Amino acid sequence: MPEILDIVDHTDTVLGSAPKEEIYAQKLCHRIVHIFVVHPETGDIYLQQRAETKSFLPGYYCTSAGGHVQSGETHDQAAIRELQEEIGLETPLEEIDTFVFTGEDGHQRLIKTFITRASDGFSFTDGEVADGGFYSTSQIQEMIDRDEKIHPQLKACFERVCEKIL
Repeated sequence: MPEILDIVDHTDTVLGSAPKEEIYAQKLCHRIVHIFVVHPETGDIYLQQRAETKSFLPGYYCTSAGGHVQSGETHDQAAIRELQEEIGLETPLEEIDTFVFTGEDGHQRLIKTFITRASDGFSFTDGEVADGGFYSTSQIQEMIDRDEKIHPQLKACFERVCEKIL
């Protein structure tokens, strides 16, 4: 069954819905959530490494968890779902920022970022994540500067989260 996503404008108004494949083929703006897990004692940020079986950017580093907001789902619901599905956490979320991300191909996404705090309890049950670990903000910035298999949305989200909370 195809994944159905809402098509939105830059103010997050729903304009319609379509299968994910159609949204990507036509470069229609849609919703994405990204969550950063912050270690409560050190302030380090957990990054996931995407599984090699992923069709898009396999093996790349990305935010702690994230993904598409399904049609009819809220950003909060999607963030809770993605956090649990990808890394096995059920922790309180704090919304940080919303912005429009434009990819190199011109495709725009409305991204909402969240943070949560945890130091353990991670599990990779859905097969989307191969590994993960905590990194200091300076280590993450070095990885971004070296373009060390960094998901493009990680860079944009990291910059905005750092501006807001660090």
